[in-house]
Amino acid sequence: MGGEIYISVLCLSWTDEAWSRPADMEGARARILEREGYPEDLINLHFYSSLRWDADIILWFSSRRPESFAEVKAAALGRGAGLIRASYSMMSIYEGSPYLRDGAKPEDTLTREPKKYFIAYPMSKTPDWYLIGFEERKEILQEHIRMAVQHPENKDIRSYTTYSFGIGDQEFVVMYETDSLLNWSHVTEKLREARARKWIVKETPIFLGSLIS
Repeated sequence: MGGEIYISVLCLSWTDEAWSRPADMEGARARILEREGYPEDLINLHFYSSLRWDADIILWFSSRRPESFAEVKAAALGRGAGLIRASYSMMSIYEGSPYLRDGAKPEDTLTREPKKYFIAYPMSKTPDWYLIGFEERKEILQEHIRMAVQHPENKDIRSYTTYSFGIGDQEFVVMYETDSLLNWSHVTEKLREARARKWIVKETPIFLGSLIS
């Protein structure tokens, strides 16, 4: 096993039956949010209330074993006692990235105190992107990074660019943490001006969650 880290985003949705049994749903929710009983080797495990219509709870977790995804999913669904189902998931590999600040190691960025909001979405690029010379691609990406880092409202935003070539329906999974959705929206709007936008073909669905303390 190498030093890679596997990151997973798992979205859970209550069934129609669950909404007609609120007491049972609340008990299942409490069990799902109980940290004990999930794999002990997880690097991080955070729970969020989904702010989308098609999910209710978002789990964000990471491990050096890809099999941890199946273990976490089985544990969460088992605790849901048939009242909750998996509605969406993404797995990706987190390793060295030009988006890491100050030479930080990937694992170190995952063990910090979580911020209030979590954003995650799949991303893919056009085939033409990969036919551009490496140095030109590097320059285009560096422009994008500079625009993000230098934005005055980007001070509290943490970004995680991860890779899912061949292991998911997308090429990347991009995740962010922030304490201000307003700042996040302003920075995102500004980055629409970056040249790199020309080659992006997929950035949906966007999952947004509020940290469950």
